[in-house]
Amino acid sequence: MEGQGKKNIDKTMIGVVLAFIVIVCACLFISPDWSKWIINSVNSFIATNLGFVYVWIVFISIILCIVLGTSKFKNIKLGEGEKEYSEFSWASMMFCASMAAGFLYWGSIEWVFHYMAPPYGVDAQSVKAAEYAATLPLFHWGISAWSVYLIPAVAFAFVHFNLKQEKFDVANVCREILGDRVDGPLGKVINIFFIFGLLGGVGTALGIGSPLVSACLNKLFGIEDTPVLRFGVMVLVTCIFTISAYKGIKRGIKILSDINIFLMLAAVVILFVLGNTTFIIKMQTTSLGIMLQEFIHMSTYMDPVNNSGHPETWIVFYWAWWMSYSIFMGLFIAKISKGRTIKQVIFGGLGYGFLGSFVFFSIFGNYFMDQQLSGAYDVVKGVTEMGGPATVVDVYSKLPIGTVFVVAILITSIISMATNFDSAAYTLAMVSSKKIQLGERPSKRLTIFWAFCMAAIPMVLMVFGGSLAELQTLSIIMALPTCLVYAIIIISCFKMLKKYYEENNKL
Repeated sequence: MEGQGKKNIDKTMIGVVLAFIVIVCACLFISPDWSKWIINSVNSFIATNLGFVYVWIVFISIILCIVLGTSKFKNIKLGEGEKEYSEFSWASMMFCASMAAGFLYWGSIEWVFHYMAPPYGVDAQSVKAAEYAATLPLFHWGISAWSVYLIPAVAFAFVHFNLKQEKFDVANVCREILGDRVDGPLGKVINIFFIFGLLGGVGTALGIGSPLVSACLNKLFGIEDTPVLRFGVMVLVTCIFTISAYKGIKRGIKILSDINIFLMLAAVVILFVLGNTTFIIKMQTTSLGIMLQEFIHMSTYMDPVNNSGHPETWIVFYWAWWMSYSIFMGLFIAKISKGRTIKQVIFGGLGYGFLGSFVFFSIFGNYFMDQQLSGAYDVVKGVTEMGGPATVVDVYSKLPIGTVFVVAILITSIISMATNFDSAAYTLAMVSSKKIQLGERPSKRLTIFWAFCMAAIPMVLMVFGGSLAELQTLSIIMALPTCLVYAIIIISCFKMLKKYYEENNKL
């Protein structure tokens, strides 16, 4: 069943967001250099002076996730009936909606940057630098990232499926703290903060995914990697996720996610078999040991004495990116988690999330590291001279089935971006609908509208000669107001569960 007509659309919210998009696009059109300078200046100020905010929020979220998953609330079932999706489809949709596009790029070469400029006072290109370089990506993409998604997911699912409140939006989950004020202007502000944060997160994903697709096309067909090509990539991805969004979760997002995971698993098996399997396993084991031993140190490292800039460049950037996605992923995971207990959502999300990160990063990344250390391919030189995306594709093209592998990477990258934007468009359509009944879909037209809105800013940036580098900094800027909303949601979640448990103490 689908949301009904124009009367069910929150026009005020859409109007504010549209105005924001128009203003940003106009600034990029009138003065792209000035616009990029503003973005980079604000980003630098926040990362340097307020980066600790993201560090503390994520660290506290990890603790609260474990507390919630083991608390007296753990067996509360989110909604009635059986699980709507199998474990494989549930995990695939979560994975592809949040991280899949980034895995293909950062999974292959993030280690290069830590190897060349390691933290903790370690010498560059040393043995210790290599070990930390293999460990840090697992840390950045592991349980810390997933922890900020899962408590909001429980909160949204509980409000929608257990309390059966019709409005499936962000402000409604804050009702336990803010009361009926969420029905007025304050509620709209909260929802708009969420949308702005998500626009920043999607912009970052675009900044990572599009160059990789362009590099694949360049390698396969000799097409020069230009802003025009990247614009074409964006048009293609927009068309795919528009069709998928029109089909909905079960026929769109689920199918794309399942296909994507199968392709990525096939890529993992190929690299594991064709690569230096012994080195991969040894470095996997070493990395896991380092991360378990130094997890708290890594989670709180801000380098205040040396001021190397490493925390701001990496942990602050990643934590802000995850925060910009936190509420969106909470809404999306909630929608696909009906019939699961709180314990299953928390530990299923943490478990599948970490397992995915561990498998993909340790195999993709360690395959590339072995190419560097064995002298088979100078990955560091490639990244320095050709850039990351071109290097990733060039290394893969030298496999015995190089062309087939690059085609698979191309398809997977496109599907990853399409699934990410598809999930985001679906969620934005739910939030901007006045009422969504249990089991009801948001308007297809509204979903497609949001799909094109998310593509507008990066498309305009490319048309007028800009690069996607600035989009990669948007998360740090746009996620800041999201942190406040996130904190309210967390407190509200625990208060709601406590109240519900006391009223239904037979659970």
